Amino acid sequence: MKYHNNVFFRAVTALLAAAFLLSCTACGGTAATTIELLRTQGEVAVADKDGKGVSIIEGLKLYSGYQVDTRSESYAWINLDDTKLAKMDAQSQVEIQKEGKYLEVLVHSGSLFFNVAEPLEEDESMDIRNSTMVVGIRGTCGFVESPDAQHMNVYLLEGKVECTISSPEGEILQTATIKAGETAQLVYAGEDSSITVSSFTIDDVPEYVAEEIADAGNAEIDALIEELERQKEELLEQQQKEEENARILDRQRREALLEALNTYSPEEAMYAALGDLNGDGTEDLLIFGKGIFEESGRTRYDFTFTALIWDGTEVQRIPLEQGGTSDLGYAAVGVAVYRERTTGALYVRHNLGMVGWSESNFENAVDYVSFVYPDDPFASGEMGREPTAEEAAEMERRIRQVDQEIDTRFEVFDPLEFPIENNQPRVDYWAWESYWNRGRTDMPGYPPFHASVEEVRQSLSAP
Repeated sequence: MKYHNNVFFRAVTALLAAAFLLSCTACGGTAATTIELLRTQGEVAVADKDGKGVSIIEGLKLYSGYQVDTRSESYAWINLDDTKLAKMDAQSQVEIQKEGKYLEVLVHSGSLFFNVAEPLEEDESMDIRNSTMVVGIRGTCGFVESPDAQHMNVYLLEGKVECTISSPEGEILQTATIKAGETAQLVYAGEDSSITVSSFTIDDVPEYVAEEIADAGNAEIDALIEELERQKEELLEQQQKEEENARILDRQRREALLEALNTYSPEEAMYAALGDLNGDGTEDLLIFGKGIFEESGRTRYDFTFTALIWDGTEVQRIPLEQGGTSDLGYAAVGVAVYRERTTGALYVRHNLGMVGWSESNFENAVDYVSFVYPDDPFASGEMGREPTAEEAAEMERRIRQVDQEIDTRFEVFDPLEFPIENNQPRVDYWAWESYWNRGRTDMPGYPPFHASVEEVRQSLSAP
């Protein structure tokens, strides 16, 4: 494997746009005198300051410019002295820089756990950084993640640090203080740089860190982990309660819809489908069959869609045809059910028209939308001549524009799949109209989709 040249990284670091600095309160301690690779697990590689591979032995001394690389499912422990320990996560690469009492651990990629048991002396410094961000460590425990040069995530298990984002000229852009149990997401973006501070959960503590703190005997860290685990248990309990409440409400919804469906005769519920009819995120019931209409002071029957909408407490029964009876007997493509793309609400589509003019209407219990196609005077014979190529192209463009408007807003939910005979839907509309309104005694045949009512019943009855 090729390692980054140390001179190159120094040059890059000198030219970087900003630095991120975190610092803590200092107390007494000892200087880092010896740096060694304490132990390894899995596949770990070491290279010197010139990028040449170094054989790994027990207690391998690490000098300034040395680089350590962990591969998949591999880890490395670095002893900075008897009071300072760092552990590299898998798939990480770090570089050691040391000059006198100044120690720097460059995290080129990956994640690093650090535990400084005793705060540094005033004349000491220890930084964990990547190419643009610095974490000043004086006496604390936590871990850092370095996904790239513009981002660093810092998690504190003990102590307190101040996070600072600076410009290339040293101007402080952002600053924030975090304490144990908090995380800081540092983002360098010039004048738009930011530090976001929030609490973290026990699930945010990676396994390679949890292994180190489990038996460390640090009362402050143990108390934090215990609190995080308690918070997780409370969250799980709350989630379980919410899920149980949701199951109860869902069962009530299904039972109420099933009870409402069972009040309809086979003629009134020839077809049924489940879906969100009003866009509130709750599944309702759509029924197609015999409906009652008042026209010119008399009651008549016709095909209609009815919405059985669950409002959280009971079922509301609302006919969807706001403008009158079904056009099933007149439209060549019959009716269809469409879903509004942005809300998920279901609409009934009716296609109406005559020579030279047509429109598509979409309606449900709460809305009515009409798309009118352009008048075609050539089709109606008003012009008394054939259209020119340009006129025909313009008419086609305007028609496509209306189609595009419809397609942008709606998508097919269920076309009902009426079989077509002689350019008409084979539902025997006039036979049903005569049976319901004109005294016909023999019942016409049911539409071919009638079996879906039983499928809906089975769905609503499922445990």
